[in-house]
Amino acid sequence: MIDTGRYLIGVAGASGFGSKSTADEVTENCDLRSTTAIITGATSGIGAETARVLAKRGARLVFPARNVKAAEEAKGRIVSEFPEAEIVVMELDLSSISSVRSFVAGFESLHLPLNLLINNAGRLAHEHAISEDGIEMTFATNYLGHFLLTNLLLKKMIQTAEETGVQGRIVNVTSGIHGWFSGDLIEYLRQISQPKCQFDATRAYALSKLANVLHTKELSSRLQKIGANVTVNCVHPGVVKTRLTRDREGLLTDLVFFLTSKLLKTVPQAAATTCYVATNPRLINVSGKYFTDCNETTPSGLGSNSSEATKLWAASEILVTQHSKTGFDPLS
Repeated sequence: MIDTGRYLIGVAGASGFGSKSTADEVTENCDLRSTTAIITGATSGIGAETARVLAKRGARLVFPARNVKAAEEAKGRIVSEFPEAEIVVMELDLSSISSVRSFVAGFESLHLPLNLLINNAGRLAHEHAISEDGIEMTFATNYLGHFLLTNLLLKKMIQTAEETGVQGRIVNVTSGIHGWFSGDLIEYLRQISQPKCQFDATRAYALSKLANVLHTKELSSRLQKIGANVTVNCVHPGVVKTRLTRDREGLLTDLVFFLTSKLLKTVPQAAATTCYVATNPRLINVSGKYFTDCNETTPSGLGSNSSEATKLWAASEILVTQHSKTGFDPLS
């Protein structure tokens, strides 16, 4: 009850910021003119506001997008506000392993540095669907595509950090809903990656967001072991009505958001934690952590489980290399 009161009032935490802080406010003293950032899901909602604020602070941005037209429109809105902004639009379908590999090859051909990777894109699908690689679509888009994207970009990020002396940062956007998942991650993914299954869209979304948390934990451990000057943290942006719910729009969705309106954040408030974790100098050498309302907190018990993180990483490596379109089987 006390925590809910603090959230509603917007009481600042140890960082000096809280639930009512905005992305503009948490980056007020940032100079990002020497920063190159990739932001997935930058065409609308939290991603678009994150991109707008980072461009305002001087960052060069790369927008990977499935809908290139929407990305160009998002770029146009930012450039109209900040004419000096440098933004590159590139095609990327995160649900497709081949598309992720093509995007990275294209990015590498630009010979740009990479200081910041924000894995923001996400979807909450109502209907059950399987990706071209045989993986349940929500998991493929929200987690597996980002897992591969991050792994393929790590060499560039480590190299940039070495050459500039500036620590690289990876930010995974997850959700507090990750705590709703319980059970065997791999077995449930196996079940929902079958053409016919009993599909619970909310549980599938929770699984994908738990995977983001576990990915953060395991990747942080691996980066520290090799001495890379790159950190990775994950953030829960808060509850906000964005295009994430586009597959569930209607009277029921509107009613739920109306009843919980006092708990909702504005989009600038929802983008604040991402921008804080991506830019604040207080977070140098902070890695493997979970943030909400611009302050470090604790993920679920399952999200804190190192053995589960290692197990998921091993399965993920198999999934992105097996090139199978016949179905999910990470242990084959």
